Amino acid sequence: MTELEIERNALWSGLFCALFGLTTGLIIFAGEHPALLGGISVGSVASVTGGVSAGLSSAYAFRSLLRQREPWLRHIPAWRQYVAAAGLVLVHAASTVMMILVATHLFQQAFVGLQLDVLAGALAVAGITGLSAYLALVATARTSAENLSVVLGIYMAAGVLISMLLAEDQGWWQGMFSRLGTAQSGMGSFWTFNTTMIISGLVLIAFTEFLTRDLVVLSQTYRCRPSLERYAVFRKLRPRPRIVRWCLVAVSVGIIGVGCVPMNLSLEVHSAFVQLASAAMIILLLGTMLLLPGYPAVFHLMSLSAVGALWVAFLLWDSWSYYNLTGFELTAVAILFTWISVFIRTTAAMIRDRQEPRSTHGAGARRANGNTHHSTEKPVS
Repeated sequence: MTELEIERNALWSGLFCALFGLTTGLIIFAGEHPALLGGISVGSVASVTGGVSAGLSSAYAFRSLLRQREPWLRHIPAWRQYVAAAGLVLVHAASTVMMILVATHLFQQAFVGLQLDVLAGALAVAGITGLSAYLALVATARTSAENLSVVLGIYMAAGVLISMLLAEDQGWWQGMFSRLGTAQSGMGSFWTFNTTMIISGLVLIAFTEFLTRDLVVLSQTYRCRPSLERYAVFRKLRPRPRIVRWCLVAVSVGIIGVGCVPMNLSLEVHSAFVQLASAAMIILLLGTMLLLPGYPAVFHLMSLSAVGALWVAFLLWDSWSYYNLTGFELTAVAILFTWISVFIRTTAAMIRDRQEPRSTHGAGARRANGNTHHSTEKPVS
């Protein structure tokens, strides 16, 4: 799968979806003078056509392009492929709808009172729909752990921010973060927050597949540091991609559970999902030296520092009453996402170094690297 093939497919997808948007706009706007947003408007119609087109383009890209570009995807169990595909399709569709509504809202504020005729409105819908399909296909076809983490971070931040802005209960922050997902905060906040959590969990599962594959590649070329080979305990240490994967899956399940079971529906079950995600992350942070040998020492130091920072943040809330529960939750999320970002970038850097070995590892590393390329189609366990 070449880069040119991806671009060609993306352009065809954009063209067909632009025609779909144009036809839909001409039908819906017949006899109307649509505004940019509100009621039967460019924003409302384009958010539907754009979201559908982005979702379909993403599904096609996963099935026909990404699985060809990443052959190992075809070797994992079918249900894991479906879950990964669902996460990618939903995040691209939801992000598209979100961006269209925000963009048309801003333009409506800039051009107060603007109303378009049928043709102009339909052309605007066509352009937005075609662009949405093009971007979704390109993004899905070029999915990797590194860029998917960026998509996940942006989507979660945008979804939570919008749910904050839509909250009817302006004092939600005086309780806990999960109040945004309750009906008391308003239906807009309720649906936005919980949908964001569920889709984010599915995206994290998809991200886990790609990250695990990178860890498998690293584990196949792992060599104990020469300075540590004389210690038996270090010679026995090996990277454990499977344990890392299950920890991240547990975090994903916890996030999905938070969205599926709001705190006002069952506080005990909601709290159990939060605790599941928290426990899995703590295991990852404390166990990096055992689970990820070969990573730089400063990375392990940062992991332990993150645990210490979480403990201090907890004390600031629980023992010293420096801030409320919402403040602790925001601090904890910031710490964890910072660590995840560093983890992803460190892994990506190590993968690139394996693909382009430096003189530090000598000929032995280059020979091990050659074996890595021959094993890239093994299934991820």
